[in-house]
Amino acid sequence: MVPVLPLASRDSVHRPFTAVNLSAFEILKLGTKANLRGYLAEYDPKKRNRVHDAIRSTIEEIPQRFITRNSGFVIGATQIEVDDNKKLLRLKEPSILNGAQSQGEIKRWVVDTYGDELPDDDEEAPFFVRAEIIVDPDANEVVETAIARNTATPVKSISQAGARGHLEELEASIKKRRPDINIRKKETDEDVYDTRKILQYTRLLMPFSVSKNDSAAEKLRAYKNPEQCLTNFSEWYETKKSDLVARAKYEFTVQIAPYAIEEYEYWEHHDGWNGHNVWADTKKGGRACRRDKARKIVWVSPGLVFPILGAMSDFVEEKSPGHWGISKPRLFKPRDMIAQAVEQFRNKDSDPMQMGRDAGVYDALRIYPRTLVAVMRDMKESKK
Repeated sequence: MVPVLPLASRDSVHRPFTAVNLSAFEILKLGTKANLRGYLAEYDPKKRNRVHDAIRSTIEEIPQRFITRNSGFVIGATQIEVDDNKKLLRLKEPSILNGAQSQGEIKRWVVDTYGDELPDDDEEAPFFVRAEIIVDPDANEVVETAIARNTATPVKSISQAGARGHLEELEASIKKRRPDINIRKKETDEDVYDTRKILQYTRLLMPFSVSKNDSAAEKLRAYKNPEQCLTNFSEWYETKKSDLVARAKYEFTVQIAPYAIEEYEYWEHHDGWNGHNVWADTKKGGRACRRDKARKIVWVSPGLVFPILGAMSDFVEEKSPGHWGISKPRLFKPRDMIAQAVEQFRNKDSDPMQMGRDAGVYDALRIYPRTLVAVMRDMKESKK
């Protein structure tokens, strides 16, 4: 129930939106479920920026100007009832679609000023806020409105993909094998696996039979442009019903995702990196590895791991229609693979970034697994 002070016009309730002025206290009664992000500084005060500071300054110094200096709130609801006599609005399933940062700063100020208990009388509110209430029973349209209205603080595409449901099947596939993993579906999600990284790994493992693209740009896309990996995945989702190639890429990504995570972790922490003096060879382009107290390598830079993961695409196979996996032959020796990667690393002046951005490195590391695949195929044919 949201008091109205006052309605913008008597006939506005017959339109899909209503403009209202509210007590600053009233806006705190609404959640941000349908918003693309919550209050950025709620869990990490370091995320407060100049916009947050400006909002707080207006509240503290000239609160009577807040309603004119603030862009206002956008509130979504599936239904609305208006009581003109009592100056009340009743909203069904309300949520702030735009204005979470302003709400967060107002709440922060209210707690600092009044403590945890708000005054009962809205007349005591020191300032008012303006809100546009959009009434729409269509949940998909509410999502699109939230995306369109979030322009003051740029919305990351991961929040858009999550809001549009593009990541649901991906998450379900991962949780089926790795229930401990929660993927990022909003930019403000905490303690989650970065979805962009997962899509980078799956892109590296995608075989030519699915990607239909063996260009140098495609080999490097995962390392150089994680945002493009996310954008492409959303495009495949949206066109999978009408585009067979897009559907194949989308379904492959969803299927291989949990295995891609495990494969990356396998190479990232493999004991085979020890003994190659990688630590001492690091020069420029960032740290190549990390060691524990016993001087054992426990982490290796993506610049070294990505080309290896790309080479593993030769071991990816469709074990049954629509079910992908990674099958390494018994002849394959991971330590030999690592030794070749270290050689490429030194050829690139021990620069992890340069290695990760060189298509020639990816081609060179694919020779070993590709040769094994050819040998195994020949052995099978000779037995027929």
